[in-house]
Amino acid sequence: MFASSSRLLTKSLSSRTAKSLDANIASLPPIRYHIFQNPLPYPTGLNLQNKIIDRRLASREGRPDAGRQDVLLLLEHTPTYTTGRRDHSPNPDTLHPEEKKVQHVGAGFYITKRGGQVTYHGPGQLVGYPIFDLNALETSTRCYVSYLQSLLADYIREDLRCKGIIAPHPDGHVGVFASSTEKVASIGIHLRHRITSHGFAINITPEPLKWFDLVLACGLDDVRAACLHDLVERNASSSGVMPTNLPSVPGVARALVSRFERVFGRECVELSAAEGGNEVEELREMVGWAEEEARTLNEAAGGWARAPDLSRSVM
Repeated sequence: MFASSSRLLTKSLSSRTAKSLDANIASLPPIRYHIFQNPLPYPTGLNLQNKIIDRRLASREGRPDAGRQDVLLLLEHTPTYTTGRRDHSPNPDTLHPEEKKVQHVGAGFYITKRGGQVTYHGPGQLVGYPIFDLNALETSTRCYVSYLQSLLADYIREDLRCKGIIAPHPDGHVGVFASSTEKVASIGIHLRHRITSHGFAINITPEPLKWFDLVLACGLDDVRAACLHDLVERNASSSGVMPTNLPSVPGVARALVSRFERVFGRECVELSAAEGGNEVEELREMVGWAEEEARTLNEAAGGWARAPDLSRSVM
């Protein structure tokens, strides 16, 4: 629905208003994107998002035309469980019930400000952090979430030609589902002064699935995690045509950049190749810092767990 149009919220608007919105979007700079080479520890990714938003807000002080640079960060995390603002433990001195289950399996656990409940991030899963100004886009929070949801679902349906994709769930749950009991992509966002952070996660390989099995993901006790590899192979089996290649995290990241261009009606320019003055240069420095910190932390930790250590888990 959204991927076939470059307009935001213009379908039900008058022609005059639609032209005004198109002109507003056309006046915005390109979306700068960066695809990270190595998995980021979760705090590194969170700090980077906060630094970018802090810088945008600071640049606006006294200059309403500044701080206009939207950013799309695409990455993997090292093994991490997070929960959202709806799911905080009532007692800050007590472990979250889901954290107790995974306390010793080899993954971190963080309470965040995003929407949603407990989920997992790790290698084999693409995470997207769009840092967009919804005021500049003149769109509501609900519509923004719908754009992300449709963008991901349409990629799976159209690029991968997978059938039976559901978005949202028949019971109203946000995300992208391979069936009523299988979830392949999650969405959870946070807004600060109408600037978005956090975003979406889509499972590419089977690697994340065994980590998801340890928790009640998204609070849905009758839904399990699925991945693109399984969906593509299932679709190929039913059609009798086996795929020559399965999706990869870098490949899906590049494909979603194109989807963002189509849905939001704006060019996406790789941050390393982008011109744009001081604001873009500062973005490069912050992203470079995050890349280097991730490399240093991962080396110091000796890498990351490839599978959960179940010898001490509490189920």
